[in-house]
Amino acid sequence: MEGQELLKKHIVVEGHRDVYEQLYRKSVGEESPIRDAIAPRLIRDGINVCVYAIGGDSYSHSQNTGRYLETTLENIDMFLEEAPRSEGMISMIRTRSDLPDNVKPGQISFLLHFEGGMPLQGSIHQLRNFYRLGLRSMQLTWNFRNELGDGVWENRTKGGLTRFGVQVIKEMNRLGMVADLAHMNREGFFQSLEVAEAPLIVSHANACGMLDNVRNLADDQIKAIADQGGLVGILALPERVTKKDATLDDLLKHLDYMVELAGIEHVALGLDFIKYDGPRTLKDQHHPLHQRTYVKDFEEIEDLPKLLDGLIRRGYKEKDIALVLGGNYLRVLKTILPEQSVI
Repeated sequence: MEGQELLKKHIVVEGHRDVYEQLYRKSVGEESPIRDAIAPRLIRDGINVCVYAIGGDSYSHSQNTGRYLETTLENIDMFLEEAPRSEGMISMIRTRSDLPDNVKPGQISFLLHFEGGMPLQGSIHQLRNFYRLGLRSMQLTWNFRNELGDGVWENRTKGGLTRFGVQVIKEMNRLGMVADLAHMNREGFFQSLEVAEAPLIVSHANACGMLDNVRNLADDQIKAIADQGGLVGILALPERVTKKDATLDDLLKHLDYMVELAGIEHVALGLDFIKYDGPRTLKDQHHPLHQRTYVKDFEEIEDLPKLLDGLIRRGYKEKDIALVLGGNYLRVLKTILPEQSVI
């Protein structure tokens, strides 16, 4: 069976996609970019569930304003306005019952996510308010320091999780939200594992055992996530795959490595594609004139059949490929999400 056929049979969860394309398309005058462009393309390419970073800590998440709370509310409002106008194409995952149990042609579900807790502005009240608006997943940090803890670019200080970060994890566990340790530094990573009462995930990262990189995970981190029942999603940014000229085969080696280390039940698709993002701000260390690079033969989600063909060539069975595609993510979501909204 070829990869394209597997896509039609099994639920696919894309573990990380940013709001940047939505904001770019809106900025050039598109009225309904999610409904008219983003969702149809994801559906065409086999995605059933998209973990959608609708806010976060990067300057670009804030629409290049630094007003993280206000602009995240605007980003969510755009989504909540568009989804009902999609004639059933777009739905939002708030509870376990919203999770798909099979492939539904022409439909896609979004799980709203924050890539860092800056939009909370240090307030547990804002976490609950965003929960009420549909937020169900959050990374504690992005690359830098925020009120919850230190990101991976703050390693010099060896600072970890703050008291507010501890409070946030406990409240997320109570509400039924996914706590995501992607981008968090090593100290905060293990402190979070000590605090959490539900599985934690790392939505998009690769293995330091294949490439020693600040955004990748050491063996003990990967094992710790697996031991707690969580998952790690592979990351398709070339600089996190190999030192230069990253190929799909190089990325698959990361997947093989993590499967060998943690087991097939704890590996998923994080991906974090950037091809359609539009320009990024200098404040995010993305120069507008910089030539973007991609993993060769795996530039965006339309290339997913190539990854599946690679797994088949490597000897992965269909049931194991189905776990990586979405089965593992669905298992974790069913464990964490509430049966009904708590507040």
